[in-house]
Amino acid sequence: MPNRFSAAELAAIPAVLSAPRFQTYLSESGGDTSKALSLYHWNAQISAAFLIPLHVFEVAIRNAVSAAAERAYGANWPWHTSFVTSLPSPAVPNFNPRLALTKTAARHPTTGKVIADMNFAFWVSMFTARHEGRLWTPSLRSEFPMLPPAVSVKMARAEIHGIANQVRELRNRIAHHEPIFRRDLAADYAAMELVTSYRCALTAAWLRRSHTVASLLLMRPS
Repeated sequence: MPNRFSAAELAAIPAVLSAPRFQTYLSESGGDTSKALSLYHWNAQISAAFLIPLHVFEVAIRNAVSAAAERAYGANWPWHTSFVTSLPSPAVPNFNPRLALTKTAARHPTTGKVIADMNFAFWVSMFTARHEGRLWTPSLRSEFPMLPPAVSVKMARAEIHGIANQVRELRNRIAHHEPIFRRDLAADYAAMELVTSYRCALTAAWLRRSHTVASLLLMRPS
């Protein structure tokens, strides 16, 4: 059912949202304020629907990284000097994985607490080629046992990194309440499910039953 807005709402709501923010939706809707508000509402709904796939995807890959790091560096890998110094440390404004881990590990007494507090960019960075030999050559197939056997570790690691970076971009837009309606959202969801299925087919099947992204995609205002 389309949203119905009173004349007062059509004047008030865009003003509260701000003209620059609302302009994106207004442009997409041919200047029709009612259609633009419907699109804004749908964008918020689909953003909320993605929280379940994002949750499962992030927890799945960060636990895979932790298990691979533990296999290589021991249970206290966040404090292992060899692991910490293996991380890149670029200058600002670039994300600095070494500094991010050092600061987080200094705040927490256990590996579990560190894992929970690290930001998503850190987990994405752990799938770059830099970590292939140390972490993924010995561990990728252990942590993603459903990977196709014919696919090499190099190719699989690169695929997971590309998808994780794609998901990071979507996650950041949702977190900042930005429009996502111009993205290929069906492909975004499919990519998350694919990597989850590499880790565990049953978890991917549960995810497929649990999300509402697909049904909401069919409800996008015209």
